[in-house]
Amino acid sequence: MSSGSDRLIDGLVDDLAPVTPMIRMRQAFAVVLAVWAAVLGVVLWSQGHPPGAMALFSNGVYFASFVGLMVAALAATLSALAAARPGRDGLERIALGVSAAGLLVASGVCLVGLMGAGAPASPPGLDAMCLQKGAFLSLLPAGVVLSFLVRGWAGHPVRAALIGLVAAGALGGVTVHLGCDFLGPGHLLRGHLAVPLVLAILGTYPAGALIRRLRG
Repeated sequence: MSSGSDRLIDGLVDDLAPVTPMIRMRQAFAVVLAVWAAVLGVVLWSQGHPPGAMALFSNGVYFASFVGLMVAALAATLSALAAARPGRDGLERIALGVSAAGLLVASGVCLVGLMGAGAPASPPGLDAMCLQKGAFLSLLPAGVVLSFLVRGWAGHPVRAALIGLVAAGALGGVTVHLGCDFLGPGHLLRGHLAVPLVLAILGTYPAGALIRRLRG
């Protein structure tokens, strides 16, 4: 009887693929931040005396943009990692709301700064240059976040990809923000704060399709 039961169980599990345990969320969060910190360190080291970092506390709009990007990056990273885990929908939504609030508040501060007298206009091509650089610097963090989404169990792959790209874009925005020497509020809005939005718009559906495909 026992032998028959063993054969039945063996037959049931023969076709099952081996399961890879999911990494703990706090460990995944630490990995994402470590990769971003390495990218940030290389960029700042290459500049010697990064102008943005040196002027961080001397300009209110610049500082508010930095805080907004950091809040958006950290909260969206947490939201994306929560999206890859069953039963963490509440954390995913709360963290996503905090991320959106960070970007909205920082954008509002920039808009108020634009309405003030003497707001400097961006030099030709600078907005696009910082936007492209920020998107490029987002690629490595985006790859790390998306790899955790593939290894996890995202119930909504496209939404998870969107959140992950917002997180990576905000991390790239912080990196370019600290290395930029132009503090005009219009430039901060179009060249720095827009990075997560543009990355999410351009990459969400391809990344979501990739997650679906790799998960089978």
